[in-house]
Amino acid sequence: MAEYGPLLVWLTAWYNWAGWLTIVPGLAQGNTNFFVSMLEILYPNAAVLKEGWFAWCISALTIILAAIPNCVSQWTIRHMLRGTVYTTVVLMAFYFIWFPIAASRRGGFQPASIMTTFYNGINTAVDSEGNTIVQASNSYCWVVGVLFGAWEFYGYDASVHLAEETLSASTVVANGMWTGSISTWLLSVLTLIMVLFCMQDFMGIVNGTYPNNWAEYLVQLVGRRGAAAILAVTWIDGLLCTGVIFLSAQRITYAVARDGILPFSKTFSKVTSKHHLPVNAALLMVVLTIAICAAVIGSTVAFSAITAAATIGTNLSYLIPIVARQTIGRKHFKPAKWNLGAWSIPVSVIASLYIVFLFVVLMLPQLYPQTLNYAPIVIGGITVIALGGWFFPFSLGARYWFEGPKRTITDVELAGVQVKGCD
Repeated sequence: MAEYGPLLVWLTAWYNWAGWLTIVPGLAQGNTNFFVSMLEILYPNAAVLKEGWFAWCISALTIILAAIPNCVSQWTIRHMLRGTVYTTVVLMAFYFIWFPIAASRRGGFQPASIMTTFYNGINTAVDSEGNTIVQASNSYCWVVGVLFGAWEFYGYDASVHLAEETLSASTVVANGMWTGSISTWLLSVLTLIMVLFCMQDFMGIVNGTYPNNWAEYLVQLVGRRGAAAILAVTWIDGLLCTGVIFLSAQRITYAVARDGILPFSKTFSKVTSKHHLPVNAALLMVVLTIAICAAVIGSTVAFSAITAAATIGTNLSYLIPIVARQTIGRKHFKPAKWNLGAWSIPVSVIASLYIVFLFVVLMLPQLYPQTLNYAPIVIGGITVIALGGWFFPFSLGARYWFEGPKRTITDVELAGVQVKGCD
């Protein structure tokens, strides 16, 4: 384990950091689509709303606003986290109270057959004779659609990134990962069912002209003013969620810099003297994520690549420790207080197969006729950078000096200190 451990840690850190680096602009861009859709509903003739630079400015503003609470104090972070809960509750009330009432007063509800209806959105091309061109099978369409579910379920390692700031971390962190995954699944399924049955005109939504088709759904169901109101709350919720995601990305940036993995690590691993916040790491994330947002201006292909790369990167960083735990580290691994026990091996096998499946599927083209998926280029670039940094010659490569995560608190510093919440 000692022979391969540092390399595996190095690769895990790079994939995880790169994944979170692309998650932030992906979420910011998605949230921008909600905001611009709201503006198009209110001001349908405003030409500026169609400009790519305008969307980029909104995305950049979203990232900056998301970064501010994470650079001020723990108080602002705490209230940001609470704000996400409040806005999510408001949105859930819209979905489960307002939507059924609105549907009953308009075109009614969809029949039960909506749960088995399949639409292949890839096969939208038409030849000169008016025939639909079969560009991808229904099976292919279904498989590449896994990005939707995968995008919902990654990021549960955010609990780990905050472990050093958490009481009773040995149990609370694992509990957060499980609770987050289960609650996400439950709320997602219930929300999807409600949304499907309250839908009015499916093809009208598919052919909608707003940056986000959700806007067309809302206009049909609750009218223009109602749609604008819901999109406004959605944008606020998305802004707060971007702040939470930025918090995790900021912490992982600080952690990998502290371990000497990033260039200029000494600069990006510094914390403020008053609140001990990694502001330099936040500034790095702001610059890089805003730059990434510029790459997706006016391109749904690039946006899909960013979301796919984020999902692939984070999941690869999960796969490495899972496989290492059950192979080279099996005899040396010390289970924590919260562990899977006898379920460890079967759960690890299922998780590994799922991640491998995601890796293959998310590399495939998702849109036609734009058949190129940029995700392999992004992931390939990350791999080249990580391996290049490891094998770089002249005693400069990480293989000559990197030994794994650094201990930031020594036994001497802990002597005689009572740590609240530790078991």
